[in-house]
Amino acid sequence: MMFRNVLLAAAAAVAAGCVETAGTRVKVDTLAGEASVYEGSTRLSNRVKVVRTTYDQYDGIKKASVTIESLTHRRQRLQARMIWLDAEGTEIDPDGKPFRAIILDGRDSFVFTGVAPNAKAVTAKMVIRETDTAE
Repeated sequence: MMFRNVLLAAAAAVAAGCVETAGTRVKVDTLAGEASVYEGSTRLSNRVKVVRTTYDQYDGIKKASVTIESLTHRRQRLQARMIWLDAEGTEIDPDGKPFRAIILDGRDSFVFTGVAPNAKAVTAKMVIRETDTAE
């Protein structure tokens, strides 16, 4: 009986190590006014959902806002980054902005906003990745 419990605990530990580490991507097309979500991590998609996406334009510079909401009661430590693409789909200023830290408390929501680096930007992609889950 004790051996079976140890074996089950070991199997659970191995299975927990097989979690995907890819993040969730939210694409906001400012020309068409559409937004789409790409789930790269099943673990993260069960913990965070995209509630709303909006975009605006001021003096030819675009701004995209994405509201994310926690689906758990635990505090989550996430990182997010807004990537801007031109009309051809090429990333503008790939080394420009690093990931920003987000702490999302249980059942809380957060609005992440990114401003285009120049007027050539047409599409925004927000990348969310999990860094740590607090107790």
